[in-house]
Amino acid sequence: MSRAALNALLLVLALTLVGVAYWQWLLRQVPPVEVPQRSDYILRDFELTTLGADGAEAFTVRGPYLQRDVGGRSISLVQPRFSFPDADGVGRWQARSDVAWVSPKADQVHLMRKVEMLVPPSPAGISTRFDTERLVVFPDADRATSEQRVTVTQGSSILTGIGLRADMQAKRVQLLNEVKVRHAPRSP
Repeated sequence: MSRAALNALLLVLALTLVGVAYWQWLLRQVPPVEVPQRSDYILRDFELTTLGADGAEAFTVRGPYLQRDVGGRSISLVQPRFSFPDADGVGRWQARSDVAWVSPKADQVHLMRKVEMLVPPSPAGISTRFDTERLVVFPDADRATSEQRVTVTQGSSILTGIGLRADMQAKRVQLLNEVKVRHAPRSP
């Protein structure tokens, strides 16, 4: 084989290898990030009351910033303060967090980061508060859940655990796992 033919063969082989390497490199590239769509609308310093399927109030929310997603019709909130009506219509469950997300049909409210919820006081005047990092409220079902660590404070007693189920209609809060209690007797 002549030197010119060998050089031509090596050039074709090198070009083939470079082409295959380039093609493999292209396959591994991350697709370009999709440009987010603009929000449907944005509210600043707002108060919004959402009604359930029966026409009764599901919840009221106030906050400095609300944004509705165009495609999914969900709502994202910054530093919201929620108020959920009590089953008997007398008290209100109060909740706040750093951020929140409301599903398109407003049947789920996801509170995230530094979540605090206050239960309406009992007839004896005892208030209950629970703190966690993530809480999901189902306004139509009058219940709330969390899979995170939760601290429940009732008077001077403190309960901690992982996982929570709250029946908002019965005003009952249940911790699920690794429950620890520091019970302080009531003063007369």
